[in-house]
Amino acid sequence: MITQSEAIALQIRPWSKTSHIVTWLTPDHGRLITSIKGACRPKSPFLGQYDLFYTCHLLFYTREHEGVHIAKECEPHHRRDTIREHWRAAALATYLVELTARALPLREPHADVYKLLSQTLDYLAEHPQTSLVECLIRYELHLLYFLGLLPDLSPCETCHQPHPEWFSFSLSTGRLRCHHTGHHPVAENTISLHPSIQEAYTLLRNKVISGRYPLHSEASPAKKNGGKSKLPLGLSRFLGIFITSHLDLPAAVRRVTLELIETTQTQQIASQETQQP
Repeated sequence: MITQSEAIALQIRPWSKTSHIVTWLTPDHGRLITSIKGACRPKSPFLGQYDLFYTCHLLFYTREHEGVHIAKECEPHHRRDTIREHWRAAALATYLVELTARALPLREPHADVYKLLSQTLDYLAEHPQTSLVECLIRYELHLLYFLGLLPDLSPCETCHQPHPEWFSFSLSTGRLRCHHTGHHPVAENTISLHPSIQEAYTLLRNKVISGRYPLHSEASPAKKNGGKSKLPLGLSRFLGIFITSHLDLPAAVRRVTLELIETTQTQQIASQETQQP
């Protein structure tokens, strides 16, 4: 059966000397994988028709019992070339598509995640000078929400004092540990959270759930604060630990991405200030 859909290219891998395996995200079919035979041949009709971050009109032969479908036609609908002109924005976009590819199962429709990724890539293409760290955190929070994995740091009225020095967070349950709920495994993986991180995260979580934390209207451009996010550093670390614990993402991938987008923004701002008379 031939199926047609819009699709965002998430991953491109070589399959042979002339062919590719491409992972896509579609609104109706979720994450799917296609083979593109002869994609690298000089006269291939697929040359220049797909790349990372592209939104394409994809036509493919569906295989019901196998994971890899066969691409029949592909035409770019939205290329987002501006992202490639700013390599730090490209570094963030690469992280976002890789995280999405690892987080979603095959052939499970995720229209909300498709819209989330499409809007975020569009915003990066239009505003590559935005605060990239905040953009990353916003995307991660919304992705966790749509996957049903958004942590809950609401304090327990029975166990937690009004002004504790630290909270104990369980990575397995996604909640603050409560001693009255029963026996906890000895090997339970927990981390300590400062109340300032709990407060900042709870504020953002409530905004995400209520739809008051958009991806674009509040993302501020990088200013003279070194291009860094105004969000607490511990909040980013907490999200990184939780994401690498629950999603198939190596911790080094997120760490290197943060180093790239923070360092390059700082260097660019310093260079601009030096050139001013």
